[in-house]
Amino acid sequence: MSPQFPHRRKDDVRLARDLQLFHVYRLLSTSYLFLPVLITFFVSRGLDFTHIALLNTVYALTAIVFEVPTGALADRFGRCRAMMLGSLLMAIGCVVDFNGRDFWTFALGEGLLALGMTLTSGADSAYLYDLLLACGKEHEYRRHEGSATAAKLLGAAAALVAGGFVGRAAPAMTYAATACVCAAAALVAMMMREPPIQRDDDSDFLHGMAHAARAVVTRPPLLFAVGFSVLLFTLLREAQNYLYQPYLNGAGVGTVGVGIVLAVFSVFGAAGAQRIESVRRRLGETGLVWSLPLALAASFVLMGRFITVWGIGLIAVQSLVNGIYSPFSKELLNREIADSGQRATVLSVESMARRLAFGAFAPIAGVLIDSHGLNAALYLCAGAGFVGASLLIASGVRRRRRGLLDFAGEITPTPLPIAQDETPVPMTAGNHLH
Repeated sequence: MSPQFPHRRKDDVRLARDLQLFHVYRLLSTSYLFLPVLITFFVSRGLDFTHIALLNTVYALTAIVFEVPTGALADRFGRCRAMMLGSLLMAIGCVVDFNGRDFWTFALGEGLLALGMTLTSGADSAYLYDLLLACGKEHEYRRHEGSATAAKLLGAAAALVAGGFVGRAAPAMTYAATACVCAAAALVAMMMREPPIQRDDDSDFLHGMAHAARAVVTRPPLLFAVGFSVLLFTLLREAQNYLYQPYLNGAGVGTVGVGIVLAVFSVFGAAGAQRIESVRRRLGETGLVWSLPLALAASFVLMGRFITVWGIGLIAVQSLVNGIYSPFSKELLNREIADSGQRATVLSVESMARRLAFGAFAPIAGVLIDSHGLNAALYLCAGAGFVGASLLIASGVRRRRRGLLDFAGEITPTPLPIAQDETPVPMTAGNHLH
């Protein structure tokens, strides 16, 4: 027997342990029990929809300011440390909201939640990719990202059910319970092993952030992936945070029912994430890029037209899109990041772009709800979805006419016939998928 085999088995055991801990962290880190009563809680504390939307702007602006610096910190000082600190800050933010009685206290709580999120955002996906890269198994990233996303959504489902029951009697207690869950996530992150990071650039902190931003702007496949992610994130987060609860309430679903329904849909999303491999093979990259935003847009139109119990099925469609979108978009992003030493920073640039778009979009939707009702915000989302999908389709058609092999790949000219004494030039990264 080769002496390498015992060492290989030991490495496989360590990798399996690290992957299990990562899945537990994902399950706990965003299990927010307050989501089913988010609007009810803030309204009970004296806020209207405009103020609630402004709280989202506070959250988004905090994320925009700190997203890239915290990503660079994760690259410099360790992704596990960043995830641990981020979960602790989210726990503190929940405690502040639990005690809040005015807009400015809630603004502080949302700012702490956003700061904690920026520390975990990008760091978790970068950790997973580099963990697999260190073992020569980066080709398995999509599968593990899909299963980790499924764990995250299942944790969210359990939190939604529990939050619905807890929030029916005491909405504020959902924040206290979420603080405990986030603290548990920090403990799990403390137990995780930091993988080695392959650095191509040893520039200092500020230059590292500038390099990451420049990489996004100058690399077309990466910029395309960021645009796709921004569109879907904005629509999905608007629906999850501000539209589902009033829609379900308008359809006659009570507080406990909202938690149960959203939990079931989170399981739908988990199923979609778990089957990302088969979905990706069946529809292809181009099919997913087109179909996901179009499905969202069409479902928003129908939800705006019909606020009724059977509209729950439309939310189920959006939940499936949410489950598929996350691992798919992260695959598009991670495969185009050449320097692992800046992976979390680049992912944080993408996350900052998402938060910026959502921070601008949410107050507009909030004002529309206050002035024209829920239907107006649903139609706004539908319009944004159709416009975004049209731009993606137009971009894809235009780029394919220039010889693009895949939707988010590099633009390469149509190959000319190769002479007998010539050597074919290999394809570049980013145009190898079909």
